Amino acid sequence: MFYWVLYWMVRWAFSLYFRIEVKGVENVPRKGPLLILVNHITLLDPPMAAILMPRPVYFMAKVELFRYPIFGWLIQHLHAFPVRRGHPDRQAIRTSLRILEQEKALMIFPEGHRSETGALQEARAGAVYLAQKTGAPCIPIGISGQYGFRKTIRYSIGEVFTIPRDMERHEAQKLIMRKIAEQIPGNQVEHFSRKKRIKR
Repeated sequence: MFYWVLYWMVRWAFSLYFRIEVKGVENVPRKGPLLILVNHITLLDPPMAAILMPRPVYFMAKVELFRYPIFGWLIQHLHAFPVRRGHPDRQAIRTSLRILEQEKALMIFPEGHRSETGALQEARAGAVYLAQKTGAPCIPIGISGQYGFRKTIRYSIGEVFTIPRDMERHEAQKLIMRKIAEQIPGNQVEHFSRKKRIKR
């Protein structure tokens, strides 16, 4: 219950500050395990994307974010759980697998870090591992536009797809980013940035 109270409060506050455009909500399965794959451009992507979903969503957030009193409290109560970057975080992986096994929705950002320029980066192997290990269906979300007072930020939700268990890892990584790219207007679907990720 508290999740939904906070959900609507945050959604209302964000809608007052930003101009939010969302399409493709009908593509989101209301039940069953689901892996939501989103590109990453700002700190606000996780809570914003979460409150646009028609079902409760869980997501990873870097452990440092939980040190900010208000923001940390907010994302924790929107079902965020910590992940330690820089090395494989087995606890975060176990938590992710448990969420999917319980037929809940898990949102992850395959690039691992925010993009400095907005250009898509390579997907990391973690998203592929979770999809192939659990067989969970995936949906891509492409974020475009600009965060700012009364500026327009767009969320485009694509159709459900799956990653075959026998697909080679690098091909699966490219598939993920291609699906996300297809949701971003003007993006070059077959190409994305291979520049070093920016840690923030």
